[in-house]
Amino acid sequence: MKDDLDLPEGYRAEVVGGRTVVSPTPTYRHARIVHGVERLITGILPDDLVTLQMVTVENAATGDRYVPDLLVMPIAVADGEGWDGPEWIRPMEAVEFALEVVSPSSALHDWKVKAQGYARSRVPLYLVVDPRLGEIALFSDPDGHDYREVARAVRGGHVRLPEPFGVELAAEGLLG
Repeated sequence: MKDDLDLPEGYRAEVVGGRTVVSPTPTYRHARIVHGVERLITGILPDDLVTLQMVTVENAATGDRYVPDLLVMPIAVADGEGWDGPEWIRPMEAVEFALEVVSPSSALHDWKVKAQGYARSRVPLYLVVDPRLGEIALFSDPDGHDYREVARAVRGGHVRLPEPFGVELAAEGLLG
C-alpha cells in the first residue's frame, strides 16, 4: 500500500487480507464504546503497558495493516524501541490486546479476517463489540492460525479479560 494514499476527508485506510479497505471514521457511539473499554483497563495495566487508539499495526508475515480501535502494547514498543519501520506503524506481534467495534461496513473484516490476522500474529486477546448484533466476543489462546477460545456475551452477560487485566466486561455497559 502506498504510504501517501490520498483519502477523502473523514476516511481511513487499512490493508486487510491483502486488500486496501477504506472506511469512514467512527461514529460517536463507536467512540464511546472504545472510551468505555479504555477506561476499564487503563488503571489496571502494569506500568510497562499502554493503551493506544487508532494506531496502525502491521503483520510482518502478510503485510496486512490494521488500525484497531484500541490496543494495548508494551510502552517500549509504542515508543519505537527496536523498531526500524515507519514511525506511524508498529508490529502487530507486539500487541497484547486489540479491540474492534463493528460497524455495518466492517462486520466481515472484524469478525473473520481480522480475527485470523490477529491470531496469526499471536495477539493474546482480541475483543469484538458488535452493537448491531448486541454481542461481544473475546477471542483468546491464539495458535498462530486461529483462536482456540471464544467467550461470547449478549446484554446481561459478560466476558472476563484474564491477567494482566483481570476484569469483567459487561456486555450491557459496552453495548449501551
